[in-house]
Amino acid sequence: MPNLRALTEYHKPETIEEALKLLRRTGVKTVPLAGGTSLVPSAAPDVQAVVDLSALGLSYVKDLSIGATTTLQTIVDHADLRIYADGVLTAAILDAASRQTREGATIAGSIVSATGNSPLFTTLLALDARLLVRTGRGAREEEVALPYWTPRPRALIVQITLPALTVDTHAAYEKVARTPADLPIVCVAARASIDHDQLREIRLALGGVGEKPIVITQPAGSIENLAQLAVATVTPVDDYFASADYRREMIGVLTRRVLSTLLPRPQ
Repeated sequence: MPNLRALTEYHKPETIEEALKLLRRTGVKTVPLAGGTSLVPSAAPDVQAVVDLSALGLSYVKDLSIGATTTLQTIVDHADLRIYADGVLTAAILDAASRQTREGATIAGSIVSATGNSPLFTTLLALDARLLVRTGRGAREEEVALPYWTPRPRALIVQITLPALTVDTHAAYEKVARTPADLPIVCVAARASIDHDQLREIRLALGGVGEKPIVITQPAGSIENLAQLAVATVTPVDDYFASADYRREMIGVLTRRVLSTLLPRPQ
């Protein structure tokens, strides 16, 4: 956790401009603070100042736009988001964090601190979530598709936007873990439109195969072809939790499983 002797400043700005001004300072190691569930255990020991984001008015849900400091539990409790995309976002959040953590963890903080097997990041990739990022001087805002976003020390995510989905678009999430309560060894999330029992406009996100989850997009394809593509795309490594071969095999298994879930069951 942060070195309390080195931590000499605490700021609680009331505007995004003021927060960015503090984060842009040189010579003082300054980091943003939202829920604190990631910062407190893992901050670098040389952090000297924190910028509390809680007074910036970024905790909200407006249609499919979610403010950066909205807690994960707020999203789980929100009636519309709970059923959005067949409930896959809620399922990923429940898989990612306990109730105690969800009460403090924010959606933007969870994105910034996401590891390669993050259920939430993987699912947001599949859903084609977009980030509104505030950077630089003035009021410049930039919309970034999640696959192209990288953390920047002097920038703030201010909003996450989910796409509106048609009635024939469905989503699903699956994982393999050591126990049901553990984070995934690998996980797969998928979103696709269903046209005459065929998969169209497919987004397939794979977690647990690298430093960050990855996404594959295809205009159409069979379940087996997509599973083979997923296996051929990933280059996992051996680690304490699983071998590379096991991860690769499970990516194929989970891809088949999630895509099968999207198709209507025979009557």
